[in-house]
Amino acid sequence: MSLPPSPGSLPTPTTQDGLTDPEGADGVVVEVVEQTPDPLRVLLIEDNPDHAALVEAYLADVHDPVIRLDHVTTVEAGTAALDAAGADADPFHVVLADQQLPDSQYWETVARVVAVADAVPVVALTSLGDLEVALDAVRSGASDYLVKAELTPEVLRRTLRYAVERARRDRALRDSNEALRQTLRHVRQMQAQIVEQEKLAGLGRLLAGVAHELRNPLGLAVGFAEAAVVEAAALAETAELTGEAAAHLRALSEAADGAARQGRRADEVVRSMYEHARGVDGVLRPVALAEVVRSAVAQASAGDVEVSVDVVPGVEVVGVGSALARMLSNLIGNAVLAARSGGGHVAVTAEAGGGDVVLTVADDGPGIDPATLATAFEPFTSGWASGRRVGLGLSLARAIAVSHGGRIELGPGSLGGAAVRVTLPGDVAAKPAG
Repeated sequence: MSLPPSPGSLPTPTTQDGLTDPEGADGVVVEVVEQTPDPLRVLLIEDNPDHAALVEAYLADVHDPVIRLDHVTTVEAGTAALDAAGADADPFHVVLADQQLPDSQYWETVARVVAVADAVPVVALTSLGDLEVALDAVRSGASDYLVKAELTPEVLRRTLRYAVERARRDRALRDSNEALRQTLRHVRQMQAQIVEQEKLAGLGRLLAGVAHELRNPLGLAVGFAEAAVVEAAALAETAELTGEAAAHLRALSEAADGAARQGRRADEVVRSMYEHARGVDGVLRPVALAEVVRSAVAQASAGDVEVSVDVVPGVEVVGVGSALARMLSNLIGNAVLAARSGGGHVAVTAEAGGGDVVLTVADDGPGIDPATLATAFEPFTSGWASGRRVGLGLSLARAIAVSHGGRIELGPGSLGGAAVRVTLPGDVAAKPAG
């Protein structure tokens, strides 16, 4: 139950255009209308009829604001009245609760009422005249306390007014603190995102330079090795070599073939570095998620691994379609390699909710070492089982996710292996990527 707005304490004048102003200069009419302040709704929980009549008499003379008094005689009836008032959108502003009631002892009454009153202030009434008992009521959540023997109309009126105002200020302070906490969380998230983007940008420049320097000589080396394999095969066909010479030629051909294979593997690393350095270019706009997933699955070359796709038709994500397909292709490719060591199944799913879209790529492979989760997204580090790709796929996926204002997580999946979850905003206006 939330605290209702505090009732007004003074008439509020308003103006309406209508007659001439007092000086008769511009023909503007001013009419003053007094508004009656909202009533102050008070719940009295008191079983002694004489005490209840006294409180009612004291409050009957209060007209600023007008008091609406509801009277019940037990805690059970009081909590029921609080619930009913909240459900009817006509909540109480303050509760006056006697500590000693037929269905409750003095040490528990206030706590029981406060538990239901929520933000509505509770003022404890006590006949015991024991300061410690009254302080116990405050420690149990009461906003204030009144000793019945010392009660006067002014004391009662002032206590109610202060309790309502204190509750209003407490609520405003809580709301302000919560707004500040949310702002602080947002600022910290933005700071972390900026640091991450700067880190990725620096890494991209480094990788671009390395890839540029390596790609041409590496291509030449692979070409020479492949040419050597071809020449060795031609020589074996035309020259009738036997014995030791034939063995040396076979060894030379196998070495050249091995060099070509390793060169192609190195070229894959260089291409990954280039992809990482390229980042995301384009304009973020609504993209059909099903199309992105289809494109990624086609790029991944699953081969003998079954890739199931579960994407709700019509779901859109805000991003650069080609970059998102590249990201998913890397994740699916890693999952396919893992699945070949497991049951041969990869699942790609998408869920939309709360303005975000969550993409999940799960496999039934051997999973990932929990000790490496903290560094799994760092370039050239990997906790994947043997046979997975070089350690740039997850780093590239993270870079693309971050550039789209999203995040990426790695952990155990529903198929028993690993799962990568990418959360992307689905409600961002079109803007340049990055």
